[in-house]
Amino acid sequence: MYDKFMSQTAKSKKVCFLLYEGVQLLDVSGPAEVLSQANRGSKQLIYDIQYVGHAPDGTVMSSAGLPLSVDPLPPSSEAIHTIIVPGADADALGEIRKNALVMQWLDEAVTRAEVTSSICSGAFLLGQLGHLNKRRATTHWMATRMLQNEFPKAQVEQDTLYIHDGNLWTSAGVLSGVDMMLAMVRSDLGAAAALEIARMLVVFLIRDGGQSQFSGSIDLQAKAGEGEIVNLIGWLETQLDKSISLEKMADFLNVSVRTLHRKCLQALDMSPAQILSELRLERSRTLLHELNIPLKTIAYECGFSTPEAYSKAFRHRFNIAPKRYRDRFNLDSPLPCDVV
Repeated sequence: MYDKFMSQTAKSKKVCFLLYEGVQLLDVSGPAEVLSQANRGSKQLIYDIQYVGHAPDGTVMSSAGLPLSVDPLPPSSEAIHTIIVPGADADALGEIRKNALVMQWLDEAVTRAEVTSSICSGAFLLGQLGHLNKRRATTHWMATRMLQNEFPKAQVEQDTLYIHDGNLWTSAGVLSGVDMMLAMVRSDLGAAAALEIARMLVVFLIRDGGQSQFSGSIDLQAKAGEGEIVNLIGWLETQLDKSISLEKMADFLNVSVRTLHRKCLQALDMSPAQILSELRLERSRTLLHELNIPLKTIAYECGFSTPEAYSKAFRHRFNIAPKRYRDRFNLDSPLPCDVV
């Protein structure tokens, strides 16, 4: 499939997932499947994946109630290329952080590994061992402030999908672990291989690490809570390529324009026009990742009257021009060394 991107004599990279009771299943299965797809597509063992931990009976129970087989922790003399630390809920994380045997092994493994990565709250294990000190890192949005408070020497990013800082990779967790792993594979095999894996896994798009953990429309709906404005946002999402007046928005809710303004301000502290603009711009950000779609087409599909009007609105909202934003995520361009 994309074996041309790897030498047939390339040495396998040993990748160890640290498993423990209550580990978040998607933190393990998502990234592991990306690596497995890389092996299958390249028709060779690029990534020698092992699932290790301290489990007397050889299994741990995942967060979803699915038992996972676990190999014993490798001896300190055994070479490890990449160590991956998935997350868990607060109770499971608290238990593993108190396990002196596992934490000592992890400390030694990180010291000798070429690459260290954490997914979701797995960053707390690395932080406890001092491996986030003076490093840029992230975790799930619900825990970023907690991570920063507990480990003040770390430079915690509050809202980003994943971060690559030297030999350290950290991600927001759950599905963002897939995004991070695709970026890691891309650095090993190239953009074409990462894209092929993404297609095989039916990933909607390859997301840059600097993107927000939040979807614009979901974020607005979450802030609005239950009620008419949530329904309005959902309806607007299906109409963004059309001309939408305040009257049409008010008609959808069967209220007056004045009442529409009042409801929007009460729910989101935003005017109806601001809500519509935010949804248009968020949709355009998604489309900018599809490199074959011209900027002019994106402007019209997102309801802007002209490409110039779109560019002005985008620059005002995100402090960067649409073309420059797209260039940052062009998979054919070199990867930045700090944020992938």
